[in-house]
Amino acid sequence: MAKYHFIGGDGKPYGPYSQEQMQQFMAENRVNTNSQVSADGGAWRPAGQYPELTSGGAPPVPANLGMPQPIAVNPSAAQAAVKGPAIFMMVLGIVSLILVPINVLFQFTQGQDAYNDLPPDVRDFLLQFSGTASLISNAFSFIANILIVLGALKMKKCQSYGLAMTASILCILCDWGCCCLGIGAGIWAIVVLSKPEVKAAFR
Repeated sequence: MAKYHFIGGDGKPYGPYSQEQMQQFMAENRVNTNSQVSADGGAWRPAGQYPELTSGGAPPVPANLGMPQPIAVNPSAAQAAVKGPAIFMMVLGIVSLILVPINVLFQFTQGQDAYNDLPPDVRDFLLQFSGTASLISNAFSFIANILIVLGALKMKKCQSYGLAMTASILCILCDWGCCCLGIGAGIWAIVVLSKPEVKAAFR
């Protein structure tokens, strides 16, 4: 006998349930003819398209009752939507992780030459201040880009929505190099992640 799953009003999948259980849910209005249902792992379709569930069960529920209808979850389509921005963010994050140590090394070697013409006291103060500020800034950038790469990996698999959104925001705030590509990647990711069908796939 077939086993059924359905998408609830909260966008989450429930099941498996037997035909009798599904008919009972329809009688209790927990499932209506517009609810997305999958039989034995097949494609998601409105419950009204399954005659065995509607026959002898609850009468069809009109679609114009004003009740919010559940969103059909299509993991493949959601992964295809997030793939582009996720890969973009991963590439930017990895490049930034490589450039941070190089930037630190440059500042502690070649960067000090800029202060050679200043008085010794002023030069020592500026070297100490700039060195500390540079370490803090680069440490933050390094940690942020680790989160960006991890968030992008999770986003590509439609996992951990919060981390994926955090990584997108950090990409806008931190990855300003390479012609500010991080801003475009982060905005692209946020737009895709904000789509209801993509959010439902993360759940």
